[in-house]
Amino acid sequence: MPRHNPYPVPDEPGRIVPVEVRGWQDGYDAGISSPSRVPPTPLVRDPGYADGWTRGARAGNADGGAEGWRWACFDGAARPSPGEAGGRYAHRDSGERSAEYAQVFTRCWPCVGERPLLVLLAAVAPGQHGGEGLTGRVLARTCAGKGVSQLYLPVGLKPSPAPDEGAGDPLTHAGYWHGGVHESLDEAAPEAIDHVLVRVVRFAALVRYRPAAEHHFFDLLPVYDMTAPGRPA
Repeated sequence: MPRHNPYPVPDEPGRIVPVEVRGWQDGYDAGISSPSRVPPTPLVRDPGYADGWTRGARAGNADGGAEGWRWACFDGAARPSPGEAGGRYAHRDSGERSAEYAQVFTRCWPCVGERPLLVLLAAVAPGQHGGEGLTGRVLARTCAGKGVSQLYLPVGLKPSPAPDEGAGDPLTHAGYWHGGVHESLDEAAPEAIDHVLVRVVRFAALVRYRPAAEHHFFDLLPVYDMTAPGRPA
């Protein structure tokens, strides 16, 4: 089972979230996507954030070694090479059984990152705020309250060389195209497929999110496996 953030989060309105919460979550995300070693703690002014980050990185790296590494695909991490498919990063059967689209989305890559979760949160809970290490926690609770078991988001995997600096969401701001948020693969699939076939863009996929406590976990399902990590751009 994945390790969890040990720092308590106050539930009162107007709460002040301890900086260690965000530090731990940021460190965990870095650790579970760093197969080679525990990543070094960044140089920051706040010792609480640094301490949380160090503890989170160790926890994430331990979980990666025990349960499988996760690709930080929207945070500038290089795509894993095909030779890493059974080792450092491993793809899995997507588990999708759609009568129409199961053969389109056959594989998935376990990933980690906050950007797509912030887009999902804005769609399912307008007015709710993530950040501060709370994005995964707030999104998971929102989905549980609404009875939502999973969400899908069509995305592009190759960022624009000139991202829209004025964009309102973190994926678009970083240069990644994305579509709308859906609760089923059948609803989300046409938009991702259209991005590949009609726009003649090779690198598109579906983000599939299933609540995972406070973690920023999601799966990436490439269209027709044409966009599998490691394929040349």
